[in-house]
This record gives sequence, C-alpha cells and structure tokens, in this order.
Amino acid sequence: MKYRNQMPYTDAMVHEVQRFIDLVPNNIPHAMICNIKFRNYFIPKGTTILISLSSVLHDNKEFPNPEMFDPGYFLDRNGNFKKSDYFIPFS
Repeated sequence: MKYRNQMPYTDAMVHEVQRFIDLVPNNIPHAMICNIKFRNYFIPKGTTILISLSSVLHDNKEFPNPEMFDPGYFLDRNGNFKKSDYFIPFS
C-alpha cells in the first residue's frame, strides 16, 4: 500500500476493472427509514428499495464510452490517479 501513489496506472486499472465488470449490479436491499420524495416519486417509510449501481458505473457523463474498457477514466492529464464520485462498485 505504501507504493500505491507511485503506481497511478495500476490503481486506475484496478478501478476500471471493477467499474467495467460491474460485479455487484444491484446492491443489497435497503429499507427507507422515513418518508421521502425523490424525483417526484413518493417513497413511504418501510419500503424496500434496490439500487442499480450499473446506471452509475456506466454513466456516459462521467465515462464517455462506458462500454469501452479504459483505465484513462481514472487518470488526469498528467497521468496521476483521479478519484470519481461515480465509482461505487460496492456502493
């Protein structure tokens, strides 16, 4: 781990593998703890919801060609590793 910041391409590759294979496309079920309105939908307390991580991991705003394997999504212009808020392979 101490060399991780010296290996940005390896870090990017590991992140891209996890993004691309979409290992856990649906997260474990969650239950709403309170009533909530989300995007004009009312979700009552106690409702079980399943979250699709695929929609985030393959968002074309963050990953321009989401069907293409590209570790460059996780590298900046200088070749340094960059984090993405859209990278949530295990939620």
